[in-house]
Amino acid sequence: MLDQDDAPAAHQSLRVLFVVGDSGTAQATALTNALSGLLHGRATFERVSIRNASSMLNSHIHAVVICLSRHDNSSGLTDLLDAVEKRNIPILMLTDAQSAPASQRNSWNLLPISEPPEIIAAMLRGLLSRQSEVDALRNASLGAAKQTDKLLGEVTRMQDELHLAGQVQREFLPKKLPSFSGGTVAALWRPMNYVSGDIYDVRRLDEHHVGLFIADAVGHGVPAALLTMVIARGLPTKEITGKTYRIIQPSEALACVNRELLARQGNTTRFASAIYGIIDLRTRIMRLSIAGHPAAIIMRGNKSMEIVHSSGGLIGVFEGVEWSEQEVQLHAGDRVLLYSDGFEFAFSDPPKKQSSPNEIPPRYMQEFKALLSMNEPVAIIQHMERRLDQQALGAKNADAPADDLTMIVFKVS
Repeated sequence: MLDQDDAPAAHQSLRVLFVVGDSGTAQATALTNALSGLLHGRATFERVSIRNASSMLNSHIHAVVICLSRHDNSSGLTDLLDAVEKRNIPILMLTDAQSAPASQRNSWNLLPISEPPEIIAAMLRGLLSRQSEVDALRNASLGAAKQTDKLLGEVTRMQDELHLAGQVQREFLPKKLPSFSGGTVAALWRPMNYVSGDIYDVRRLDEHHVGLFIADAVGHGVPAALLTMVIARGLPTKEITGKTYRIIQPSEALACVNRELLARQGNTTRFASAIYGIIDLRTRIMRLSIAGHPAAIIMRGNKSMEIVHSSGGLIGVFEGVEWSEQEVQLHAGDRVLLYSDGFEFAFSDPPKKQSSPNEIPPRYMQEFKALLSMNEPVAIIQHMERRLDQQALGAKNADAPADDLTMIVFKVS
């Protein structure tokens, strides 16, 4: 007999569905009476046939006892067991078979029907007493599944928003590169993700001047992308007075962008590097200013590369900063190459000491030197895109740092 202290703790009557075969009705009656007494009336047994058992399953059933002999018709048993397990209701199987298949022993709680009622009652009480913990774990699992679904929904929403942000950012890029009588141009813009921290512009300032501009916001993601749009909008190119105008030179234009960024920062400091060059197509003179950005490269024919530096810090950091301007004489066939620092990561070397902050790593330089044999900007950009694809496929370290990539190539006619 079970002691009073071993009875189920809950004072409510626990409902047990007692499923019997055709030949076990009398035995089932005796057994349920014995079990009810052993459980001190804490459990109510409802006898039912296999055929009708499934229809009686509901949230108020706390356990199912199945009592079958080898002579009983077990038709419908599999469906019943599936229904019980889906509802997470504990099952106790009583059978007169001497043994059961291993798969059944692993799935259900099995006891010979010949076991004393005290043993059966103890097993049933154990199932009932632990069911609250099982239910709690199941509810926690369901809660976690719902939370996962919610998080997946949030991720999908964020991806949609990032996709939209990328579309908006592309509206700030040139829809079509302008054509010039004194040169040709091509550009590469490859975001690391949905949006980019890089932005570029190629502008026909008037019939004799072309402006080439790249900015690289520090950081990644939406904040960096938003900053690039502020920069693109804030870059002045001409000052119009009545019927006349003057072209704003690169150093002055960067100073204007710097003031615009500082005015919009609020409590958050956002800054960027930039490079801006203006080419006079009549004289083939380029005036260039650089704000903490990689140097410009001039490819002279197919023989040499000239690196053009210019002093000046990042934009968006300090007020009153001035940027110097470099004047470069270009010649027919020269190609001007402006780019963002993402190429340093795309074609990286093992870490080493560099002699100056603007030094191009050897591998980086090799990639650019390979462009000397190419004359047309479109061919140069297409080659670089292929090399970037090859580099991405052949990357040994998937966790290697990556960055947005931007390049402008202008050829002087």
